[in-house]
Amino acid sequence: MKSYKKDVLSIKISEVNCESRFSLSSKDYAKFQITNQNAKKLKSLLVVQPKFGREIGSDFYMKKSSYRFLKTVNISDGYLLDLGTVEYCKPGNTVFPKKNDILIVKDGAGKGLGEVTLYLYENKDNGDSISSGLIAIHVDDNMRNYILAVLKSQHFKDFIDLNTAQGSTIRHSKKIGLEYEVPFPSKNNNINPKEVETLISVIVENILDKEKQIKVKQNKINQFIKEELLNNQGSDTYTYSYPKITEIKKSKRLDTGIYEEKFNKLNFLISNYKNGFFKISEDKFSSGGTPKVRVFNPKNENYKWVTPAFISDEGFYNPSQTINMKEKNNISEDCILIINRTSRGKKGEYVGISCFYDVNKYGVGHHNQGLYRVSEYSKEEKLFIVCLLNSEIYRKICGCVSIGSKMKEMKSVDFTEVKFLNFPESIRKQIIEEYYKESNLKNKESVTLTNYVEKSKLRNSELGIFQNSFEVVHLRKQLEDIIDKIINNQEIDVESYL
Repeated sequence: MKSYKKDVLSIKISEVNCESRFSLSSKDYAKFQITNQNAKKLKSLLVVQPKFGREIGSDFYMKKSSYRFLKTVNISDGYLLDLGTVEYCKPGNTVFPKKNDILIVKDGAGKGLGEVTLYLYENKDNGDSISSGLIAIHVDDNMRNYILAVLKSQHFKDFIDLNTAQGSTIRHSKKIGLEYEVPFPSKNNNINPKEVETLISVIVENILDKEKQIKVKQNKINQFIKEELLNNQGSDTYTYSYPKITEIKKSKRLDTGIYEEKFNKLNFLISNYKNGFFKISEDKFSSGGTPKVRVFNPKNENYKWVTPAFISDEGFYNPSQTINMKEKNNISEDCILIINRTSRGKKGEYVGISCFYDVNKYGVGHHNQGLYRVSEYSKEEKLFIVCLLNSEIYRKICGCVSIGSKMKEMKSVDFTEVKFLNFPESIRKQIIEEYYKESNLKNKESVTLTNYVEKSKLRNSELGIFQNSFEVVHLRKQLEDIIDKIINNQEIDVESYL
């Protein structure tokens, strides 16, 4: 990860009074790096006044409503909104985002501060409103993707970090993001600077389309599973009753999850499915471990370091870190990795998120104890199990089976009780291909700036969730590289990125 912060070794006493609000923290005197002077302040690029979010008060929250209250947690690392933990509310707020607004996190902690996303909904009826931790800005449509890419870069995040006062938990950047100097390509980068802007814009359009396709394909998987399950039920009829003392003694559990009607109905539908189900025996689950001695991101002997934080809700592992360690790595073949406890502030139903670890693409790796590993199945069977576990139905099942209050957890013995639907081969194939499928279209076949978006969208529609997610990682790295060259006045060969 590139950094644009440069520490200083000494300062003048006058700088303590003038530049950093009387701060004695060395971090507040770090310098911000930018060589390119062809830049414009973000606030000068807005076509309307920025919108600053407001809080609604605890009385306004509702479990079921057509009104959504967007908060900092909904602005994730992706380019699109993360609605996995969206909260609902009564009408009453007065700050509403509009289509193609860019949302900026101005109040946050850790990597969340300065995060941005694109809001793509019309919001004609003001069903969505934003919290006080967010700013909504609108730029000209012709430069929207370019501005979005720059604001998603490490350069913008470092600017926010350096210009925001330190805090114990939540930090407040106020309006500082609007003072950011947005760098633009110059002739030092390319004889035709506009081509560089166009290049960045079309890559962003490709990423946006891939993220949309990932959501579309996940919805298709959910639909396939629901239709096959509901259309092929046996003759038994579902009725709900409170648990008997014999059931409680058998399960040895007093928590209510496995006795709820939601769980019992889903469990009945799976048990009553005409083609039956299968279970994974406990001996097939392998635990992870955290090595005592490890070096992150070493120059050689790289193993991928896999933790729940690097696995997306859609079931994709993003190889963000590598390690060097004395112990032998525990991932050396294709496998399923299953999150066995909640993390990242997710709800209990997010226990059970899984991903397919493709050794041919990732190389060998090592996972920690927050994940279980399952290896003893064919590739197709592994992919199918991953698709089931990441579906709406199995998220709800794992949410009910999980144990705990703040940090939900499932032991391997709990996973052995999960019933996996035994779908016909034809349905399995349809589901698997939405998650894992290569494209017959060549990535660089006669691609130009003019047809890049058209060809990319056609290809994205063919790729599975896994492949689209994998390419998003590559495209994000391309953007960071191009923006870094813009900042440092380095030459940019447009064709090499197509």
